[in-house]
Amino acid sequence: MATHRESRAIGLPAEWLFDVVADVERYPDFVPLMREARVLRRHADAYETEQSLAVGLLRHRFRTRTELSRPNAISIVSVDRSFCRFDIRWDFAPLADDRCQVDFAFDCELRSLFLMPVLQMLILPMAGSMVSAFERRAHFLAAQAGASPGLTPAGHLAVVDRQQE
Repeated sequence: MATHRESRAIGLPAEWLFDVVADVERYPDFVPLMREARVLRRHADAYETEQSLAVGLLRHRFRTRTELSRPNAISIVSVDRSFCRFDIRWDFAPLADDRCQVDFAFDCELRSLFLMPVLQMLILPMAGSMVSAFERRAHFLAAQAGASPGLTPAGHLAVVDRQQE
């Protein structure tokens, strides 16, 4: 079983961090080892995805379900047959001066000993760098949106996408 816990104060509002974490289809742009992420089905406060992690020739594809409790929490679970347990929990608590406290919890257990290299080479390093990757992404999007006050990270991404078409 692999676990990782992290907590830190980040100099952006909770809504910004929530939006960046909720935008799963952008993960390959900034999450280490993430090669693909696509939403298969959307629900009112949830979505189901297929994701792929890779390092070298080692690749692992799996499905997740994400529950959104805007702007306080995001819970990601997988009932993919390769996992006995796969749970990620993000909690966002507002602090003074447009800052927020981010708590990240990751728990993973694979069914097969054959898949242990996936856990050791892909999943554990990714979990250890997750909060930093999302913090960098949120600051990057906030800096880009500085010219457009009131724009959320998700709104900014939609504007950039339309400009590229």
